[in-house]
Amino acid sequence: MKLNFLLALILLFSCKKEVIPDPEAVILSSPGNGDSCTTALNIDLEESQVTFSWKQSLHTDSYEININNLDTGEMLKKGTVLNSESIILKRGFPYSWWVFSKSENSPIISKSQIWVFYLEGHSKSSYLPFPAKLISPGSEEQVNLDNGRFIFQWEGRDLDNDIISFDFYIGEDIDELKLINSGLTGTSIEIELEVGKNYYWKIITTDSKGNTSSSLGSFSTSA
Repeated sequence: MKLNFLLALILLFSCKKEVIPDPEAVILSSPGNGDSCTTALNIDLEESQVTFSWKQSLHTDSYEININNLDTGEMLKKGTVLNSESIILKRGFPYSWWVFSKSENSPIISKSQIWVFYLEGHSKSSYLPFPAKLISPGSEEQVNLDNGRFIFQWEGRDLDNDIISFDFYIGEDIDELKLINSGLTGTSIEIELEVGKNYYWKIITTDSKGNTSSSLGSFSTSA
């Protein structure tokens, strides 16, 4: 009887699944969040070589760096086993970037924070405003209305600090957003909404030179 019990215990522990740790998300280092990327190596008037770096993460076999041109929407992806990578980019544009951590032993892919930077053009007077950071409501958040109204909040970012206004759009159809207010100088607006609806909202940022950028978010209202 005792022998059978011991055999059962051995079988139980031998069949126990090995716990495979997921790769951890990296901590980004450079270019810094909101930087103008002055350390980039200028190749010519059109392109520069940017060195991206991050801290190594645990339980990770490889990384994938993702870079998004915030003005054109052009995406660039590159895999590496190192914790840095030099990439040639077009000058005079704002970019966002993040890193995926991958493991050969786990299907989970971990994502770092998303940072933004501006890659200087040959003229420093050509800075474009970053797309506004949408604060409230958060992405795909369900919000409660206060007497049928909600306060939207966002944050404008520009290396020249010459943002002059924001335009606020909203609607239930992403292709037919309605301009609610233009020329806003503040970073919040309160409007009336319907309950139990899905909405899209957009902020257009304009600087003193007429440069613009766009941010788009989605959310729903509680019934």
